[in-house]
Amino acid sequence: MESKDSKLAQVTATIAQLGSMDVSDPSSQVDIIRQCQLVINSLKDPRVQALETLSSVVTLPCLASLSNLGIFKKLSDEPVTAAQLAEQCGVDRWLVVRLMRVATAWDLVTEIGLETYTATEVSNVFASPPGAAGLRVNQMIHKLLDSLPAYLKETEYRNPGNTPKGLFQYAYQTELGSFAYLGQDPEYAKQFNTFMTIQRTQGQEQWTEKFDLASRVFDGVTIDQNVPLLVDVAGGVGKDLSLVKKSLPPSSTASGQLVLEDQGHVIDRVPTELQDSDFKYVKHDFFTPQPVKGARVYMLKHILHNWSNSKALQILRHTRDAMTPGYSKIWILDGIVPDTGADKTVAALDIGMMGIHGALERNEEQWDALLAEAGLKFTGLCVLEDDGFGIIEAVVEV
Repeated sequence: MESKDSKLAQVTATIAQLGSMDVSDPSSQVDIIRQCQLVINSLKDPRVQALETLSSVVTLPCLASLSNLGIFKKLSDEPVTAAQLAEQCGVDRWLVVRLMRVATAWDLVTEIGLETYTATEVSNVFASPPGAAGLRVNQMIHKLLDSLPAYLKETEYRNPGNTPKGLFQYAYQTELGSFAYLGQDPEYAKQFNTFMTIQRTQGQEQWTEKFDLASRVFDGVTIDQNVPLLVDVAGGVGKDLSLVKKSLPPSSTASGQLVLEDQGHVIDRVPTELQDSDFKYVKHDFFTPQPVKGARVYMLKHILHNWSNSKALQILRHTRDAMTPGYSKIWILDGIVPDTGADKTVAALDIGMMGIHGALERNEEQWDALLAEAGLKFTGLCVLEDDGFGIIEAVVEV
């Protein structure tokens, strides 16, 4: 354990280092935040830090309650009082005060005076439809993860995976899998889909702007015009496939060259404004053989982190069987957990996947092993976001 003098010396050195860093450089900002957090943690009494961690259990229920009352939408740059908010919402003033104490203590709302508040950029996120939906979705996850300690104890601390009696079934007392169970709740599905539209950062570039997509498709091969160029497996309503189309020469995306696959109920409900006459729409369940053979690229975005290794292997093997060795490749757009220094969002997402689906977020070693077991060879990795989101590229192992 470090001495107090050693900690203070480290803090002094870190502050000096921060003074030389360019805060306007986006590539430096993540490191600056980490260094600032290191200073805070070093100066804070560890008992206070432990109590604050325990106290954080109140944040989600209180934020969800404020959202349900519509209070985040009522905040702005103009001051508003607890009494005004209570009158607008038809609730007791003291309830507003108590809920807002949590929001201000966690710096999510600015308290500018006695029972007087203004919005922050964070509270504006919660005021948006995706942010509000995220609070409701995470209420379900909160209930689920409350059962984690008891579940792990009863299962002798086995790492949860693909099992018909996982944490989800334990918490909700059901024999159904999470997708089937949650599929019975149209409101949850609506909230989840809205939450998934949230942007990671303001002014975020699309992944296709950060990835040299054209060269990855065309370099090193002669394109076979008799088979599709790219298949978006479980591609939803086609938003990502539309981004791909914009990133490729028009001559390469003629009718039928880009294929959108998903389950029938998804394909049947692609909004009119997203339909593209150049796309080929295929109804497909990725747990069955891949019907499109020999494409140059098969793309899976945010798919495999929803599944345990055994289920992910089924998906990958069906894809591999459709690939042409020496020509086809697979792109997996998903999280790549860093070996050290994973941030809170990544760590929480991994535990969430464990709880909901018996699945996981994977690091490079885990991706490599999964691909090898599926008969695929890991050929490249491109991390596109600070949270680890990136593209894993693989080909058929020969």
